[in-house]
Amino acid sequence: MNIRYGERTILKDLSFTVKEGEHWALNGENGAGKSTLLSIVCADNPQSYANDIVLFGHQRGKGESIWDIKRHIGYISPEMHRAYMRDVPAIDIVASGLSDVSGLYRKAKAEQREVCEFWMDIFGVKEYADTTFLKLSSGEQRLVLLARAFVKDPSLLILDEPLHGLDLKNRRLVKDVIEVFCQRPHKTLLMVTHYREEYPKNIDHEIYLKKL
Repeated sequence: MNIRYGERTILKDLSFTVKEGEHWALNGENGAGKSTLLSIVCADNPQSYANDIVLFGHQRGKGESIWDIKRHIGYISPEMHRAYMRDVPAIDIVASGLSDVSGLYRKAKAEQREVCEFWMDIFGVKEYADTTFLKLSSGEQRLVLLARAFVKDPSLLILDEPLHGLDLKNRRLVKDVIEVFCQRPHKTLLMVTHYREEYPKNIDHEIYLKKL
């Protein structure tokens, strides 16, 4: 895999295979391409078409849609958090994680509320289900977005700095949830963090990227 933006090379000659049920920590220097690599896996980076990439058994660019890929993935990142600007009920943010179509704001259907509230309760934010997103603190917003990442019980979790902006209590909570989730069969994890102490105990593989 080779990724370039203009004259700058972000990733060069990277060969990277994640098998079902593996739990990877992705570490490295700032600007080394960690988030770029995740955007490739999430099918959000158009340069994936110019590389030899197989996702969930499908060669990228051979007819699968972005939504064929995304339906398997639960995802959160600092960039996603910064992108949420509309003041809609928190439960609608969580419900948007159940949909495989474009758009981050989906009104929760009656039959979806139970599963949305279940995951909001897991992350300690069920009481804010009907509170609008921008009325929440930054930490509460992050927990809502984590509930969104887990709500469809994805086979692949892609968590880019999931503990960022959380206090000590909630960092421990989120780490515990990740660990329990990954104890289940066929659950795969890709997690970016700069700090080894944030690694869930399930981590069994690690990759370190250096800035080119």
